[in-house]
Amino acid sequence: MIKPYRTSRPVGLLQVLAVILPVIGSCTPVLGRACRDRLLQLPKTNAASLAIEDPGGNAMRAFYQSLMRTEAGERPGVTRIIHYGDSHVAADLLTGELRRRFHSGFGDAGPGFIGGGSRPWQRSWARGVASTASNGWEPLGIRTSPEAERRFGLAGLSVETHRSDEWIRVEAACRHFELYLLSQPGGGAVEILLDGQLYRRRVSLAAEHAAAAYIEVTAPDDGSHAVEIRTVSTGAVRVLGLVVERGGAGVVYDALGINGARATRLLAWDREVLIENLRHRSPNLIIVAYGSNESGDDDLDLEDYLRTFSAALSRLRAAVPQASLLVVSPPDRAIRVNGKWQTIGRMPGLVAVQRKAALSSGAAFWDFFSTMGASGSIEQWASRPQPLAQPDHVHLTREGYKLAAEMLYGELIRGYLWELARWEDGI
Repeated sequence: MIKPYRTSRPVGLLQVLAVILPVIGSCTPVLGRACRDRLLQLPKTNAASLAIEDPGGNAMRAFYQSLMRTEAGERPGVTRIIHYGDSHVAADLLTGELRRRFHSGFGDAGPGFIGGGSRPWQRSWARGVASTASNGWEPLGIRTSPEAERRFGLAGLSVETHRSDEWIRVEAACRHFELYLLSQPGGGAVEILLDGQLYRRRVSLAAEHAAAAYIEVTAPDDGSHAVEIRTVSTGAVRVLGLVVERGGAGVVYDALGINGARATRLLAWDREVLIENLRHRSPNLIIVAYGSNESGDDDLDLEDYLRTFSAALSRLRAAVPQASLLVVSPPDRAIRVNGKWQTIGRMPGLVAVQRKAALSSGAAFWDFFSTMGASGSIEQWASRPQPLAQPDHVHLTREGYKLAAEMLYGELIRGYLWELARWEDGI
């Protein structure tokens, strides 16, 4: 029997603001020595509640050491973060603020991985990427109904066409682009244009067996550039996504969220293509943030959820064992009972399962549910004069997601600075 996990004293909103945010606010955009000293001297009261749980001290080390190399300007000096999740991630409000803070503190290495959707890269404008496409592309992976083979790639979303003269065009102030594609039986052919000029002529995507394929495009300078992929024959052309990077040191933050997604979705995607894409992307940190949708499932079996959630983490671990893995619990969620908002009864148990799976698999864990105040907190956030949660008591407002990003970023930076101090002391 899995018992609900509860911190000895849930950390409320005012406590978090009082302890973390004044220091973090004074530390951006550059992490100077004075800032580091202040963070390292923060009181350790309620550390078990506030801090990212990493009992062995190893789960986050690879990520922190990558940040050290990035901050030191070592080549290639890029730290890559992949953030998987549901609508909290898909909105790119939480992740957008985290991206902005990492870019301010450690350098902007580019917009990162842009995935497909109902229209290719429809939210990419928020990252400084403009995209247009012809109308002949079919979205894959959005619906939860089973497709034939589920080779959707890194983001679990892709677009495909079987027609000639279909195109996707992406423009950004970056010099490095990389297309993630699928070679397969009956595959078509594409050509690649850079700034309107032919860059690669007729690349065939036909293959005996389906597998991930990649096409790199490097511009001659750091200005604004446009890359276009155009089909030049009939046959299947599937685009799994596009990487957009600047080519210099800094952080790249890939937000890979899908509305309505559950953690089991990671297990539904084709294993080989997902693993190959993950290894090719080579992230330093993978954040896994699901649970809001599962908490609303009346038939949720926590023992079964423990097995499936652990299996999802194991798949990510097997793909990139060198990467740090961090599980972030969902925020509080409430439903209306007898005219009053009450936290869904399954939420504490679900958070307990995620924590157990994370720590058992060698991942770190951040309990967002308890950090925001645990049961009843979503109603408090929604009832503030400037609401931090939406009326649906599931999602946060823009200000709420900004606050959540400040909380998580503060804990990540605290962990980074403690690891930096250990390294400087030769521990």
